[in-house]
Amino acid sequence: MGAVKFEGVDVLDFLGKVVELHTQHYKDDFDIDKELIQNLAACRNGENEQLLWMSRTCGTYCLWERDVYLQDSHENKVWRFYHEQTKDSILAYAIQLDGIQDGKVTGCIWPLDYHAHVERVKLLSCAIEKVSVLFQDGTQAVFPYDSYIQQINMFKAEHGTSKCVTWLPESERELQTILRREHVKRDYHAKPGDIQEYMDSLKKSTLRGKLKEVQAVAAFTRKPPSHKKEPER
Repeated sequence: MGAVKFEGVDVLDFLGKVVELHTQHYKDDFDIDKELIQNLAACRNGENEQLLWMSRTCGTYCLWERDVYLQDSHENKVWRFYHEQTKDSILAYAIQLDGIQDGKVTGCIWPLDYHAHVERVKLLSCAIEKVSVLFQDGTQAVFPYDSYIQQINMFKAEHGTSKCVTWLPESERELQTILRREHVKRDYHAKPGDIQEYMDSLKKSTLRGKLKEVQAVAAFTRKPPSHKKEPER
């Protein structure tokens, strides 16, 4: 199947179906993803509407695309890890959130070639220069990237734990240019897809999908129990 995109879809329903077919353990991860996606769709905050999501055999991850393209950020390390360090089967997607309609999170979803995408991220990632941290008492501080962990620990005693960490690249303009080009390239090569056809293809290629098919066939072909009375001995 060539590059496809699914426009105007129920995002959580789509991802939930992927989880059911592919994620075997730690499905509770998806509950965290759903809460994040619902909150972002409700507030509609520009760059935060662009997400990367993966389904693994053991759990899921939902990450801001912007942060994945920043060298050595937490998100960058997570996205690269399963390509570089494990042999896990990964289904990966780019997501553009449109908002909430009739109580459902809607958006556009692009299935990704996970391993090829990681290699592109490695080539295009921008260096982090500073880290902006919001503390529990409302204090906002900016630290140099190479010492931010020590600085956060020093601030904790007076300002509480860190509530939000924002990576600041050496060049925000460069980062935004990379992201725009990636979005255009991704969208240009993708054709509108049929969700049911896509899910059917996953059933044939994923372990859980194959198991469900076997169980369905077995249930259909199983002979009904015989009600004939056994002859008396």
